[in-house]
Amino acid sequence: MQTHSALPISRPHQGPVPTLPPHRSDDAPASLASLGTVVSVRRGGAVFREGDPALDWYRIVSGTGCTCKLLSDGRRQIGTFLHAGDFFGFEALGEHGFDAEALTDLVVIRYPRRHTEALAQSDGAVGHRFREIACRSLTAAYEWLLTLGRRTATERVIGFLLELARMAPDGKTISLPMSRNDIGDYLGLTLETVSRIFAALRHDGLIEMTGAHRVSLLDRPALELMTEGDEPAVRIGNA
Repeated sequence: MQTHSALPISRPHQGPVPTLPPHRSDDAPASLASLGTVVSVRRGGAVFREGDPALDWYRIVSGTGCTCKLLSDGRRQIGTFLHAGDFFGFEALGEHGFDAEALTDLVVIRYPRRHTEALAQSDGAVGHRFREIACRSLTAAYEWLLTLGRRTATERVIGFLLELARMAPDGKTISLPMSRNDIGDYLGLTLETVSRIFAALRHDGLIEMTGAHRVSLLDRPALELMTEGDEPAVRIGNA
């Protein structure tokens, strides 16, 4: 496979490093700190590209990114969105299987794979954390396959909003730094379908747009029921 280098926009981070959200700030072993290098990546740039050697792995400090793959027909499939506190870049093989792109300006910590693997073998806490990350990634992948394979378009969008709400301090006010097109590429939907579903959920009083990139869930229990098939889903054309 041809190797494509990441865009030349990564650079050492200048100034103080932003802190992680409180619920994500204490779950990395302290022994990793000395191995990390803080790097910033501008919006639209790449942390790495598909086919690049997997020499490092990463953690988001601030901003939002995604892993994605460009399909043979030109469509883009987003594998996962990356938020502050998320680890990514783990590969079983020697090269990356996806692109990792910055949807906003990013600050990330880069860890050399060779050194962290050696640390995992000598430090039980680090080894346990890596295994936990791997298990969570597999669980998320299974849930994502279920979303794409068994849920309607409306259920996919609602499930996505609930996924973000679980990370929100108040459980209902969601930041959406990604575009509607990005959401569609993640959920396997068109931009038009995503926009129509958002409009229908607003019309039915289930969500409220409280800013250009902010959504409030007005009736979270009703939304949760709709993803479980206990209530009729909002019907949007063929959604």
